Amino acid sequence: RSKLYMADLESGLHYLLRMELATHRMLEGAELKTFKDFVTVSAKLFPGRQPVVKLLETLQEWLVSLPLDKIPYDAILDLVNNKMRISGIFLTKKVQWVGCQGSRPELRGYTCSLWKLFHTLTVQAALQPKALINTGLEDNPQIVLQVMRRYIHHFFGCKACAQHFEEMAEESMDSVKTFDRAVLWLWEKHNVVNNRLAGDLTEDPKFPKVQWPTPDMCPACHEEIKGLHSWNEAQVLQFMKYHYNSENILYKYAESQTDSSETEQADTREGKDKSVLKKPGGNRENQIQEKENTVDSESKVLDKLIANHGPAKDSSKSTADLREAKQAVSFLGIGFSNIDMSLCVILYVASSLFLMIMYFFFRMRSKRWKVKYSRSSV
Repeated sequence: RSKLYMADLESGLHYLLRMELATHRMLEGAELKTFKDFVTVSAKLFPGRQPVVKLLETLQEWLVSLPLDKIPYDAILDLVNNKMRISGIFLTKKVQWVGCQGSRPELRGYTCSLWKLFHTLTVQAALQPKALINTGLEDNPQIVLQVMRRYIHHFFGCKACAQHFEEMAEESMDSVKTFDRAVLWLWEKHNVVNNRLAGDLTEDPKFPKVQWPTPDMCPACHEEIKGLHSWNEAQVLQFMKYHYNSENILYKYAESQTDSSETEQADTREGKDKSVLKKPGGNRENQIQEKENTVDSESKVLDKLIANHGPAKDSSKSTADLREAKQAVSFLGIGFSNIDMSLCVILYVASSLFLMIMYFFFRMRSKRWKVKYSRSSV
């Protein structure tokens, strides 16, 4: 608990982008604006490894370049999964909790990593106040807190938790006037949540909710005034800037791109071996079914994720919106749409007609020249 692991931060991003966001088939309006701002803040402030940062930057540039008021989630997922094989981008596809590991699978995990992620972003904003220049989010010391507030409101799975956070934000977030104060505001509210959840059924018995940092982690952060405990906020701020500094992040257990490739290849080989064992002889019907399953596998991933999070609201409308957006965006990694392809075809036909006209023009001119030349000779 006293250490910050990159595996926790990257696993949190993986869960956020591939699992939690998957409950929304289409992003539009306030949800889309929130997601765009979250990606922008993360791309500029996340102190991650270069392939992960490049993925966030690529996603941010792609979102900014699309003049659309709604975007289908599967288009975002294609980019996150690097379907276009863009060189040098990568994000782990598995959960590897280390500092956020609970004593049982349902405890800690993602909620722990989300706290760590936003603590890290507030600290990085304080350490790099110019990082968000030219993004439209600069000169706002509350920006990370506001993005966190909107993200929890629109996307976080625990609605009761989202309501509690919203109440805390309404109460005092407007008082934040500096980046340092934003760091302390989030630290203070995290301790408020810890105090409220202490002894709750959701608490991990092996990791009790305590006021953080503990005296053994930061003795100077704790004071006693007239027999009562008090926080030394100057020391707390110094501790937070040290703890969530990029130089303090441990990269042990973080999955590398090579490890991911080897794992995927091993899973593929294992899957083929199992299919051979299950169908030693096989028949034409099974082979056709297997091919159909392979073709449909990618399109079913989103439906499986959504099914795991409960039924989507107004599924018929969502499907229609998704189909409409797909027609507008034919996501190829480079932003080509059906309109672009139509313009290309029109340009091709126009060019062909122009070349044919020029060909016949010079051919007729050549014949006239020959006739004129022959008459003058006679």
